[in-house]
Amino acid sequence: MKLKLNFLSYFSFIPKKVNTNSIIFKIIKVFFIAILLSNSIYLSFFENIFTQSISPFLAIWGLVLLLKSQNAKHYFWIGFFVGILWFWWLGLSSIYFDLTYLIIIIPIIVGLVYGILFRLCYILKFDFLRLCGIFCLSFIHPLGFDWLNWGIFTVYGFFDPSYRGIICLFLIAYFLHEGYISRYYKMAIIVLLFSIGFQYDEKTAHTLNLNYKLINTNISQDKKFLKENLIPSSDFLIQEILQAIKEKKDLVILPETAFAFNLQNTKYKLILKNLSHQITIITGALNIEKELIYNSTYIFKKGNVYILNKHFLVPFGEKIPFFTDFVKKHFLQNMQEFSQGPIQSKYKLDNQIITNAICYEATKEQNYKNSQIIIALSNNAWFNHSSEYKLQQLLMKFYSSKYGVSVYHATNGKENALILPKKRLIQEWKNLLN
Repeated sequence: MKLKLNFLSYFSFIPKKVNTNSIIFKIIKVFFIAILLSNSIYLSFFENIFTQSISPFLAIWGLVLLLKSQNAKHYFWIGFFVGILWFWWLGLSSIYFDLTYLIIIIPIIVGLVYGILFRLCYILKFDFLRLCGIFCLSFIHPLGFDWLNWGIFTVYGFFDPSYRGIICLFLIAYFLHEGYISRYYKMAIIVLLFSIGFQYDEKTAHTLNLNYKLINTNISQDKKFLKENLIPSSDFLIQEILQAIKEKKDLVILPETAFAFNLQNTKYKLILKNLSHQITIITGALNIEKELIYNSTYIFKKGNVYILNKHFLVPFGEKIPFFTDFVKKHFLQNMQEFSQGPIQSKYKLDNQIITNAICYEATKEQNYKNSQIIIALSNNAWFNHSSEYKLQQLLMKFYSSKYGVSVYHATNGKENALILPKKRLIQEWKNLLN
C-alpha cells in the first residue's frame, strides 16, 4: 500500500480549471521549487524559532518536487533559477569596474552553468542516482567558487549541521518521493532517518579571552578607494580605536581593507604601532612586498607589527584565473590583481592560536580544519543591498558548527557577527514553552 502524500504534489491546492500545461504555469512551478531550495538564504532575513524550524522541511519539499519533475527541461530550469536565487548578486561588483551591463549577464551565465549541471543529473536513469547527483553538486566548484553548499539546509532546524544531517535530509526526500514502498515501511524509514540525522549535542567552541570590540564601517565601494576619502576614513578609524581604548577593550578588530592603501611606511602605521601599547589592533589593509600586492591583515601588538597575506583570492575580483591579458584588455582594465599568501595563516593572542581569514577565506572549509578561533575581516560593500552577506554567514555557521570553531567577523557593510556552533533547536523550543 502506498503512502498518499497529496500535499507534496505540484500545487495540489491549485483549482482544476487552471491549465497546468501552460508555459506560465510551468515557469511558476520550477521557480517555486528553486525558491524552496533557496529558502535558507531568504528566511535568514527573518530569523526566528519558527522560520528555523520549517526551513529544512521546505528544502526537503523542494527536493521531493524536483524528483517529481520527470522532465529534462524542468531540471534545467530549476537549476537555472537556483543559480540565480543563490548568486544573483555576483553581477553587482561589475558596477565598480564600469561594466554595468554585466549586472544581468553574469547571473544569467551562472544560472546557465547550474542549469546544465542539474540537467546532467537528470541523465542518470534512476531517481536515487539523480538525487545523488544533485547532492554531489556541492563538491563541484567552478573556478574554485564553492558557495553552492547544501550544508546550509542544516544551519537551521533539527538536523545535525554535518554531512550526516545533510545526507539524512536528502534520503528523507527520496523516500517521501519513492512510490514502491508500503506506507508503514516508508513512515518507519523516514522516522529512522530523521532520528539518525537529528542534532543530539552541541559542539563547544573556544572563545577569545580578551575583551574585544568589532568595528563595523559602512563606506560604499565607489568611495572607499578615492584619494580624497582615504584620510577622512583613516582618521575615523583612529577615533574608533581611541574609543575602544576608552572603553577599556583589550582588542579591536577592523574590517578588510579598513585602511584602503598600502599601510607600509605611512604615518598611520606609526600611529597604530603607538596605540598598540594600549590595545591590540587587527585591521585589513593593502601590503606591497617586492612589487607584489597583497590583501592583508595587520596585527599591531605591543609596538610590534605582524602581516598575514590572503591566500584564497576571489576569481575575477582579486585574480583573473584564465585569459588574463584578454580579460584585462577588454573588461577589467582597472582591476588590481593580488598575489597569494600562505594557506591558513595563524597568529597568537593571549596564548590562543587564531586563524586569519579575509572575506572569501571565511567560507573556505579548509580554514576551519585544525582551527579553534577564526578572526575574519570582510568588505561586503561590493554587494550592498543583496543577499550575499546572508549566504556568507550561513556558510560560516555551517562550518563553525561542523568543526566547533568560533568566528569573530568584522565587516564594511553588513554585518558584524560573532558566530558560534549551532544550539539544539529542540532545547530552544523547550525553553520557549516552559
